[in-house]
Amino acid sequence: MKVSRASLQKYFEKPLPSVEEIADAFTFHAFEIESVEGDVLDVKVLPNRAADCATEEGVATELSTILDTPLKNEPMQTVSDTKIRVSLERINDILGADFSRTDTEDVFRRLRFSVAMEDDAFLVAPPKERVDLTIPEDIAEEVGRVLGYDKISAIELPAIKGSPNQARYHGIERMKDQLIEQGFTEISTQSFTKKGDVTLANPLDKTRPALRKSLEENLNEALERSKQFAPLVLLPGERLKLFEVGTVFPKAGEYIELRMTERVAAWGDAAGTSDNLSVAKLEEYGKDYTPKRYKLGHYKAFSPYPFIVRDVALWVSKETIADEVEKIIHANAGELAQKIYLFDTFEKGDKKSLAFRMVLQSFERTLEDTEANVVYDKVVKALQSTNPLWQVRL
Repeated sequence: MKVSRASLQKYFEKPLPSVEEIADAFTFHAFEIESVEGDVLDVKVLPNRAADCATEEGVATELSTILDTPLKNEPMQTVSDTKIRVSLERINDILGADFSRTDTEDVFRRLRFSVAMEDDAFLVAPPKERVDLTIPEDIAEEVGRVLGYDKISAIELPAIKGSPNQARYHGIERMKDQLIEQGFTEISTQSFTKKGDVTLANPLDKTRPALRKSLEENLNEALERSKQFAPLVLLPGERLKLFEVGTVFPKAGEYIELRMTERVAAWGDAAGTSDNLSVAKLEEYGKDYTPKRYKLGHYKAFSPYPFIVRDVALWVSKETIADEVEKIIHANAGELAQKIYLFDTFEKGDKKSLAFRMVLQSFERTLEDTEANVVYDKVVKALQSTNPLWQVRL
């Protein structure tokens, strides 16, 4: 949400720091600032804080906590019925910190928690609006966030003794490499979904409040979306084949699932489109395998706008080299041509047919058919003028 420094100042007696310092304070205490324009901040409020920070007053209250600066008029608050029991030792154990009881109690004051002592533990009742606080780990996270994670000393982890057994991991990588060799493309989708056996008490995305119980739904959705872009990456006749490996969370218990959009014929008739890798004997499969190391190419910007396909086919002499024809098409198709490739050829008598596909796309707008036709006509004219014996098949 967008809120200005001037509007926030209305909630405070003490002058606020500059808008840049306010942005830094929010960022340092785990709030994301999308942008700062003039004295206006665009504060990204995640769904877990929507109950208490979705209004200007809520953002001001959070800023009061972060800066430890009182509000002009403290809002009326009702504490939650939830009582969270957590000891100082547990808080420090979770954070890997050594905060004192005084530091911790000061954080509770700034957060407007109602706190009582029960034996040697805090009994914390957060404001009713803080629906994101339900377990001891939530309280510990708030202590670390408000005090500042920079106050937690870095501790070097102990050295790993011996060599870890990577056989199972190598087994999964071997299986993935084989799928790549079979023409599949790996995808990775989020674990959250609309419906599932395990629902989240405080989901980041309210439209996806459950954990997936299968990879099938996400994989099929990805396949349908990918079909829209297939001509940009695949040759005509090539099938779009996807697979994913990820943890699923059915009622019976979580496991690692492999799922493919189609079965792999090379794996035999018994192979299906999914497998439970948690029970698969992958250790032996990957015992002596070294995973392939793939080299990524340079990033290439892509357009969010739809593309248009135009095919150009022509008769040429048998001696004509297809690459020479493709160069002419490239030279005349212009900047709208994102991909040009030969997709069909055959001979008939003393002639040869070459068919090229042009994938046209703009980075600025949705193309119209008339614009694509202009490119097509220019290419056809260039081909016909290059060699009068070339016959474009209109």
